Amino acid sequence: MSPRLLLAVLASTCLLSACGGDDPAPETEVATAAGVESAPAPAGRDWGPCRVDGLRLPISARLFVVDGAAPVADAEPGREVIRRVDIAVPGPVALLLTAPEATAWHIRPGPETQVRAIVALGDQPQRITGQGLGNHRREASSMLGAECASYVMQGGAGPALAESTDQIFGKRHDAIYAMRISSVIIGGSDPTLDQPITE
Repeated sequence: MSPRLLLAVLASTCLLSACGGDDPAPETEVATAAGVESAPAPAGRDWGPCRVDGLRLPISARLFVVDGAAPVADAEPGREVIRRVDIAVPGPVALLLTAPEATAWHIRPGPETQVRAIVALGDQPQRITGQGLGNHRREASSMLGAECASYVMQGGAGPALAESTDQIFGKRHDAIYAMRISSVIIGGSDPTLDQPITE
């Protein structure tokens, strides 16, 4: 190839590259953009299925946790366990009920008790029954797809319980009642019944 022809080819190549549009982005910019698009946002636990609709937080009530972990002696496999909770505390009260197995929680508030909210969470389906319990109730279980609703006392009164009370009620619990029989009295003084575990 003659030097003149070579010079003409080089000149036209230079002109085409200068007019050919946008320069490719530097490698660092491409890597950064790709990293932003492909990196998933950190996902926290979805607390929606465990929160009570319309409940103002933090709740202005004493918050009691009832741990229904102890197995009931005459329970039939595959059937829900009935657990009774009597509340002998005057004034505003909220309850977090939790058990690993399917449970029907029968709640009986005292005449001076004002129930603000009741939430029942567990690995298996939970059910709340009783009269005078107000409108702020929630039943949820991890078996039915609510990841926030597992048995919160697994491993004791640790981070799972603290996160649950904070996310659902907006405050720390006041006392924990560890149920060892199928009935408990919150605020009761009967020595045959379980007494609260305070921290």
